Amino acid sequence: MLDRGTALKFSALLSTCCAPMLLLALILLLALFSIEVTPWLQFDRNAIHAGEWWRIWTGHLLHTNSWHLLMNLAGLVVITMLHGNYYQRWQFFFILVIGFTLISLGLLFWSPAIGLYVGLSGWLHTWLVYGACEDVRRNWSSGWLILAGVAIKVGWEQWHGASADLVMLIEADVATDAHLYGAISGLILFSVLHNVNRIQQSTKTPRAN
Repeated sequence: MLDRGTALKFSALLSTCCAPMLLLALILLLALFSIEVTPWLQFDRNAIHAGEWWRIWTGHLLHTNSWHLLMNLAGLVVITMLHGNYYQRWQFFFILVIGFTLISLGLLFWSPAIGLYVGLSGWLHTWLVYGACEDVRRNWSSGWLILAGVAIKVGWEQWHGASADLVMLIEADVATDAHLYGAISGLILFSVLHNVNRIQQSTKTPRAN
């Protein structure tokens, strides 16, 4: 039988991984029916303007091919290992849904050249940046290193575009703007949730008489 300490660690691990693994399972399920569901679920500018608003969220769950899928799922697993213990389940799903929304709105309003889009990579930038900001809040130098790395990567993509090898690998143009909007969304969401948490903590703090 497991001792109490091991059981608590296992319980904490399950709590950390539960929400990301549910996301992973959903993405894999959709991948099995990719041909059938992509026309109905991908981010499609014209369809969204015609009223198919669900595409704002569902497009992030689809991928162009197996390589695209595997790279993004690998990113999901790595970021979960780095920062997964920072989140309660509700925080993860809040960051997921609002991150999807902000990225898609960015594509709609500021990237008119992008008509179709699928992939989780934009939101992975959101989650990575959010976790790096939490590292910084805890005075961990790794947070600054991650933020610097993301800034350099996103800046390079905006200047030079994505690697031609990556474009060939995923059989589609890389929506580098989604990475930019994802990183910005991570900063916005951290600022919002951090300040909400501070307000909640201040209201709970008893005042001295």
